[in-house]
Order: sequence, then structure tokens, then C-alpha cells
Amino acid sequence: MLKDLCIPRMGSVENARLLGWRVAEGESFEAGQILYEVETDKTSVEVEASEAGVLARQTASEGEEFKVGDKVGLWAAPGTTPTAIAKAMGDTGSSPAPAKEYAVASSTETVAAAPTSGTIAATDVRPLPRSAAGGRKVSPLARRLAAQFGVDLAAVNGTGLGGKIGGNDVLAARDAAQAPAPLSVPAAAPQPVAAPTPVAHDGELVPHSMRRRTIAQRMTVAASIPTLTADMEIDLGALMAFRKSPQGADTSVLGLIAHAATSALLEHPRLNAHWRDDAMVSFRSVHLGIAVDAPDGLVVPVVRNAERLSPRGMTEAIGGLAARARDGQLRLEEMDGGSFTISNPGSLGPVIRAEALLNPPQVALLGLPGIVRAPVAVKHGDDWAMAVRPVIRASLSFDHRALDGGPVIRFLNTLKARIESL
Repeated sequence: MLKDLCIPRMGSVENARLLGWRVAEGESFEAGQILYEVETDKTSVEVEASEAGVLARQTASEGEEFKVGDKVGLWAAPGTTPTAIAKAMGDTGSSPAPAKEYAVASSTETVAAAPTSGTIAATDVRPLPRSAAGGRKVSPLARRLAAQFGVDLAAVNGTGLGGKIGGNDVLAARDAAQAPAPLSVPAAAPQPVAAPTPVAHDGELVPHSMRRRTIAQRMTVAASIPTLTADMEIDLGALMAFRKSPQGADTSVLGLIAHAATSALLEHPRLNAHWRDDAMVSFRSVHLGIAVDAPDGLVVPVVRNAERLSPRGMTEAIGGLAARARDGQLRLEEMDGGSFTISNPGSLGPVIRAEALLNPPQVALLGLPGIVRAPVAVKHGDDWAMAVRPVIRASLSFDHRALDGGPVIRFLNTLKARIESL
């Protein structure tokens, strides 16, 4: 009768943190209604109901973290009464069993039973959050038992793999706390619980967001890739002049460079690819990632089929994605599947060089530093002359497992020629 409500599959997302429920226990909902909101490493997502029903139980609390597919609640068919839901809860084994095993329907873990007289039914309490275990692994059943019996998870000795706290550990801690000390032996002094690492008197502990933790993990992976960077000086004089022409109206410097880079990638497809240990994945279309400095951390929305866009269309596409990224309104599908990335730190200030870690599994990333005014040798009739021109020194970081210097330099030469001939 009751069905599991689980974290849905969301592209490449693996982890999600529950931000809050939008439907209360016992409340009816319609198809398409928002049930709860989660935070992923990329954005926040409002999860909608695929069909109408009644929320029978919230088995997850705000702030808890889950894997895709994990259960966060139970729901029933439309019109199911509270009495029927309560009966179904009992029928699924959610309340304490009278035999020698104590089981909770939401967990596959089984623990030895303790006397149950005077205890609260497992369905009447909400599990403690994972954070109550002080950063250690803890099972869902252990969190529920700790809430039921008032056990401090931070003081429980986990006997599972890697010190994971299981249901038996919680019951053992409860029994140890309830057992009277022998009359002939003084009660042992409680063992001190390891205190967290102290911070300076004026310091503040700021927990990592899910996005920041994911960025850290991805950058650790990226740092292990053998990466080289090639720089190319590009004269932007023609680009600036193009922007002042009728054809270049409403275009941006980034939009024009991105348009030129997309055209160059079609000519040099080895850079428009993903690395795999068994093969390269080469893309016929350019799915252009644009790194955006959002308030909650770096995100990389993707311009799909960028080769189909005009310079003005590219400018509009990038501007729209960047605005939604900063407002936290990007959809998950707008951040997956990039084949090449452009990072533009020069837009934030006078960055001299834009070497960057890769965005794996992509094999190349174009970094754009700040635009500077520099003396440049320019053709003057049959001779050369010096002129002060707007210049950008683009940096192309590449995976040396996938690419050697030759293809990279040829790509940069093509990019330079396209920009300087606008």
C-alpha cells in the first residue's frame, strides 16, 4: 500500500542534501506539485510528484545528505486515510517487533532486540541527522534508534567497517548507560569524547557546501591529470572594431571569442573531446562550457550545439546562462555534457595569465585573462611599425595524455587568425 519516495536520478548528480519539505505528513498532493527541495553540487532542485497521492511519512530531515535513489519518505494513493496509513505502517514492520529482532522497514540492517516495554514506536520518532555522529558513518537504523532511546551518537563506538555506527552499537550504548555499576567496584569514570580541532578565538567554522565539496573533489582529480598550458597573444583590434559595426552590434568580447573558438574546434576536433581510459570520445557538435563565478561557487553551464549560433546568438546564450547561474536558477540539464570549456577570469580584474585546471573528462580548456594595452608590431605598407593595441594572452590548458603540443598550437593559430580577421 505504501510506496517509497526516493531521490530521483538527476543527470550526473550523485549526492543531494534535503533543503526542506513542501508537503506535510498526511497532506494530499497533486501530480506536478513540489514535494521537497534538494541541494546538489550544481544547483538546487525542486522535486515534483509524478502522480497524485498522500505523504504518509517524512523519513528524512532537513540537512540530511543522500545518494540518488535513497528513500526520503513514504506515500500512499489519493484518499488514503490517516488510520489506513497508520495500519500500513504497522503492517510493514515499522513498529518494534515482539520477537528477538528489532527491525525498521527502511533499513536492511537487523539488530538484537532489547526489552521493549515503555519504549516509543519507531514510527513515532524522526531519525537524528547524520551530523549527530560527528562526521563518522552511521546507518539509518542507528540514527532512528538513537533518536528513540536518547543516545548521543557522538559518544557511540562504531564497530562496523571503517568505524561505521550500526543499530547494535546504539543499543549497546543504551544498555551500557542503563546498567547499574557493580556495588563492589566504583563506577568507571566516563571516557572523554574527542573534541573537535579548536579554532582561533576570532575564527569561525563555516561548513562546506555540497557544491564546494564537489569542486574540491573534482579539482583533486583534475590536479592528478598531466596538464600543460600553451599561451597565445591575440590582437583584439579587429574584434573591437567589429563590435562597433552594424554586424557586431550587441555582441560581447566573450561572445565573439567563444564564437571563434567554436569554429576553430570544428576544424580541430581532437580538442572537442572527452578522455576515457579505453578510448577518446570525439564530439561532432560543440557543447561549450562557460565557467561562471556564482555566489555559491564556480559553475559551468553549457551552450548546446554552439556551432549553430551567430556571434550575437552566442552572446545572448552566454549572458542568459550566466544570469541564471548567479541567481541559482540553472536547470541540471544545462550543466551536463560539456565538450570544451572557456574560463574568463579576466572579466573580474586585470589577470595576467589564465592557466587553469581542466574540467574532466574534457581534454582542453581555454582561459582568457584580462585585456591589456600593449605595443604590437603591425604591418605598415611594405614595412612594420609599432602600435599600441588591445591584446589578450589566451591560455590553452590541455590533457597531455590526449593531446600533444602540435594539435594545440594549430588550434591556437586558427583561433588567433579568426579573431584578428574579424
